[in-house]
Amino acid sequence: MNSDFLSLIRESEALNSDVFSLIRLLLLSSIASVGKDGVTYRELKAALGVSDGALFTNLSVLEKMGYVSSEEISLEGKKLKSYRITQEGLLAWERIRNWLKKFVECGGEKQ
Repeated sequence: MNSDFLSLIRESEALNSDVFSLIRLLLLSSIASVGKDGVTYRELKAALGVSDGALFTNLSVLEKMGYVSSEEISLEGKKLKSYRITQEGLLAWERIRNWLKKFVECGGEKQ
């Protein structure tokens, strides 16, 4: 086995495994990409094409982990929930994103 791959596996132990579901990774990526403006529940649902149950459950997990925060906003006379990535969430997303890049690059090497 390649020593880079073993190093990569050891590095993965420092990552929060609770984030490693496709929808949670997509949520962190999406919310991080909009920055401080935040994104509404409705926008996330439309962009990701997931059910209300899956979206609500996964946003709740990320919020409990301290990776996203939410607030109620008023838009066009309707009350909506808006989500922003926290500093802790941004740091976690950066670590995960960097690890995933290394993982993909390592997977392309011939063993």
